[in-house]
Amino acid sequence: MRKIVCGLLASVLLLAIAGSVAAQEKKTKKFLTKPLVIEDQGSFFIGGVPKVTNYATVPVATPANPNPVALPNQVTIGQMYVQFQIPVNKKRNTPPVIMVHGSSHTAACLESTPDGREGWYPYFVRKGISTYLIDQAGRGRSGFDESVIHEATALLKNGDNENGLGLMPSFGRITDNGAWTAWFGHLMPAGSNILNGTLIRHGDPDDPPTDDATHKDNYFPAYPLAAVDPNIAARAGAIAQPPAGPNNYYALEYYKQLVPNAEVTLPGSTCAACEPVALSPANTWTPLDLALLVEKLGGAIVATHSQSGIMGHHMARILKERGHLDMLKALITIEGGCSLPNSGLKAEDFDNIPYLALKGDYTATSEVCQATVDAINARRTAGHGTAKADYIRLDELGNPIFNGTTHMMMLGTNNLDVADVILNWVDSNVPPRNGNGKGKK
Repeated sequence: MRKIVCGLLASVLLLAIAGSVAAQEKKTKKFLTKPLVIEDQGSFFIGGVPKVTNYATVPVATPANPNPVALPNQVTIGQMYVQFQIPVNKKRNTPPVIMVHGSSHTAACLESTPDGREGWYPYFVRKGISTYLIDQAGRGRSGFDESVIHEATALLKNGDNENGLGLMPSFGRITDNGAWTAWFGHLMPAGSNILNGTLIRHGDPDDPPTDDATHKDNYFPAYPLAAVDPNIAARAGAIAQPPAGPNNYYALEYYKQLVPNAEVTLPGSTCAACEPVALSPANTWTPLDLALLVEKLGGAIVATHSQSGIMGHHMARILKERGHLDMLKALITIEGGCSLPNSGLKAEDFDNIPYLALKGDYTATSEVCQATVDAINARRTAGHGTAKADYIRLDELGNPIFNGTTHMMMLGTNNLDVADVILNWVDSNVPPRNGNGKGKK
């Protein structure tokens, strides 16, 4: 009898545990829309150069050695971090896609959304496309060159203010409220700051009448603005005084993605064919590393965003200089720079390379992107090449799903709808490549 009772108790306990686990799993938020079946995934670094410097580390003074001498060391700089996923079922031999983030971001903005939904990275893989994400050279997991900061500090300590200040890099970044006013709304009234003003959304009653983003339909940004960290909204552990409300607009999960543009620690370069000739570190290293990655994959589609738009064009120039422009299977510029002269390119370089410029709802139409698209298509009309160029304006498609599409459209509430626009364009314009469509690693 005792054995029977124990057995019943054990069964009840197991059922209770199973029920608890099932309930917990039911509560668990799934980022993916459904299971993702991949053949391979991983990460690697590409590019980079060695640098020998006395300032790789800071000499530590001790009582026995109060004035330590800096010794030469070697560090690797300019390399680029790459992560990838290759699907089991590849789509019609579509070339792999390389996705490039913009200013103050890393590849995290392409992996998933701030409110825990599927991002463009897994979605493209789900659609059968081998997809590669990068952290720009000098940013995120790619690392940066700390030695220039150490060297500048040493010069300043030794009284050489002119050279020390000249060498000290100036880090750019998008601030939390800067992101708000750039992508989602305004700081009102005009001329106020975060200590005495108020953040409002596009479409709110106080939206300035001169704002191009004011809409008669009174819709709001298609963005997860409700994804807020309550601890940050409550200012837990905050440093310095709180900004004027509303607190939730200063506590978006999205802000945690913003990082400094540490690529300013890398050296710049020159390009005789470019206007201007002097290239920033951002337009030096990431374009070079992207070109190396395209070559490593045996060809790829490159999709850039915002700051990296012009980097994609510099990458195309480098591929051209290396005799590998044919490896660029398409260039997609999402709300970024499209200048051909700036990157040393000509419309004829895209005779056989499909070109897409894409813009969201709130941003102004780029005359430069339109001019580039028109120049490429004029070549086609004149009988040169076969590739087509398009400038797709989501706010002009007539589909209300794109109302309120922000600059950070890969993270928006309609992010997968925007992804479908890109994927449909790829289907219609990018010829299938030879082979089985599997990107090399």
